[in-house]
Amino acid sequence: MIANAVLIDCLRANPVFAQLDDAALDVVLAEATIRTVAPGDIVVRQGDAASAFGVLAGGRAKMIQVTADGRQILLRYIVAGQEFGLIAALPDLAYPLTIEAVDECLVLYWPGATLAAYFGRYPQLALNALQIMVLRNQELQARYRELLTERVEQRLARALLRLAQVTGSCDKDGTLITLPLTREDLAELVGTTLYTVSRTLSQWDQAGLVNTGRERVVVTDAAGLEA
Repeated sequence: MIANAVLIDCLRANPVFAQLDDAALDVVLAEATIRTVAPGDIVVRQGDAASAFGVLAGGRAKMIQVTADGRQILLRYIVAGQEFGLIAALPDLAYPLTIEAVDECLVLYWPGATLAAYFGRYPQLALNALQIMVLRNQELQARYRELLTERVEQRLARALLRLAQVTGSCDKDGTLITLPLTREDLAELVGTTLYTVSRTLSQWDQAGLVNTGRERVVVTDAAGLEA
């Protein structure tokens, strides 16, 4: 089990709990339920009652949404230190998406009623949560704008650069995106077809912008992708 000091550092780095003092963080951690989630298992499920708020303390997970006709859409990835389920503080709401563990995840959970009580006890938390929700809304607006105004190549390049920034590690050829990314995943992320992603990545591979393999992408020329 991860030491409490490491979990406290994780909370301290999370924007929801930013500016809480050590004593308050100790209380918050003591009231958390800690759960290990195996790769491929579900952290929260779309449509279930939004009963808990959580912070990913270790591992990585993907946020997916299932449409009315049964299609699965990959929305984004979250990594250690990021939160989910702020809507649990409000009554009678359901999770709008599913979160699935990519690798083994350590998750801290709090009941929605506990999060709502924190907002009253620590007013800064309510302001932090509001700011996060505003930022998420701005991100959604930006992605919608990208879908309407940018070519697929631009959207794919932007997605790879974002993933490299968040999950990248140094590789002899450039920056390795450490997530096990399939071309289907990338097609869902940028709102295009598998064929278009495959064709574009092959062209970029030949041009020296990326180095691709099975569920593996290395960004070899970030400046070239940005151009």
